[in-house]
Amino acid sequence: MKKLLTGGQIVLESGIMEKDLFIEEGKIKSLLDPDDESPEIDEIIDVSDKLILPGVIDSHTHYLLHSRGTTTADDFCSGSKAAAIGGVTTFIDYIDHEEDKSLLEAARERIAAARESVLDFNLHQTVHYFNENIEAELREIRELGVSSLKIFTTYKEEGYMISEEDIPELLEAASDNNLLITVHAEDEEIIQASKEKLTKERDKLSLADHPDLRPAEAESKAVEKIAALAMERDLPLYIAHISAGKTAELMKKFRAQGGRIFGETTPHYLLLDRSYLTKEEAARYFMVPPLRDSDNQDIIWEALLEGAIQAIATDHCAFTLDQKNENSSPLEMFPGLPGSETLLPLIHHFGVNTGMMSYPELVKFLAGNPARIFGLFPERGIIREGAVADLVVFDPEKKMELKDEDVNSKANYSPYQGFKIRGWPVMTISRGEIITSKGSFVGKEGRGRFIEAGVSQCFTAAENTF
Repeated sequence: MKKLLTGGQIVLESGIMEKDLFIEEGKIKSLLDPDDESPEIDEIIDVSDKLILPGVIDSHTHYLLHSRGTTTADDFCSGSKAAAIGGVTTFIDYIDHEEDKSLLEAARERIAAARESVLDFNLHQTVHYFNENIEAELREIRELGVSSLKIFTTYKEEGYMISEEDIPELLEAASDNNLLITVHAEDEEIIQASKEKLTKERDKLSLADHPDLRPAEAESKAVEKIAALAMERDLPLYIAHISAGKTAELMKKFRAQGGRIFGETTPHYLLLDRSYLTKEEAARYFMVPPLRDSDNQDIIWEALLEGAIQAIATDHCAFTLDQKNENSSPLEMFPGLPGSETLLPLIHHFGVNTGMMSYPELVKFLAGNPARIFGLFPERGIIREGAVADLVVFDPEKKMELKDEDVNSKANYSPYQGFKIRGWPVMTISRGEIITSKGSFVGKEGRGRFIEAGVSQCFTAAENTF
């Protein structure tokens, strides 16, 4: 079907233009001046007074996550529906490293499960150890269309942590196969020492102690160690969910030294602080890494706006409050919070409306850069002729108050309840199809497709910039 979006303003990384946007066969066919002769159209959509943005790419989600005997409230269908209503058109989730399966077998099974999604997707492959079998299997998942790996420098007891001895070899093997390594960076020794100290000092720990159990020092120390390994070999590295100001400062330092070190932060580390963990419903704000002191936020914002951090994702991991409150200990509670649905509105409100961020920067952090980093550019993450028609129609003046009862995630709560927002997506278009309109999902379930990713631009970016 041929569609024309008319009357709106198109947001590019280079600026904003008043153009009509012509969609044909799921692609952006052309950008037209309003007085140009219109092509033959099946549907004209008036988006006057609205902005047309590239669809958001949430590059860090955990839908249908199985953990410690339970499963997240959001599966691929419900999570992606909520994300779509918030303007997301593509997400990147995770493949578990299962010892009884090859990486390729695990990847194929996860792709099959994710096809319940309403959005297109790619996946990161988690790796817990390295040996000759893993080395041989990396090429297979790269050929499948996976462009990135995920490693942990913590969670030793759970079996997720990769040994320090394995990291250099994995870095080399991943690079040989054009696979970008992404890192959950927290130093296990620091965390264990903090746990031992606090449990000796106190009979009972509360959620307010969580930032001290997993201190900011643990994150910055782990980043410092693994970045040094990558820089010695001139290899790219991506740091997930940056929560600490010291880590943001390290990102600036390493990149100034020529390190190809890239990273993301999340809305909760930009907008929430550890004081929320003293509230009556502190479980709403319990995640890993923990929330930090408020003085970290300005440093992370600054690093983001200076280009030392390149992307904003959500780490959407939606357990219900009932699930989380099954155990009130910070050593046992399920960590995570819902976030995909509110990613775009929150960053627009607190970034653009405050004057800290421009619209071109907004679409770079939420769409263009994630696409570049994970091998989806230039087909996605940008508005240009020939790109996939993944778009968001955004009303910059629409006012909303975030409320639990309006959340579309099956977590049934928002950690941002009570936040008053100006600017909201009113339509999401995926591959040229309107899938949400005025806050409701109007598409088809199971329409999501696995997108084969190309090579991350982190391997080729000139001067570490996009």
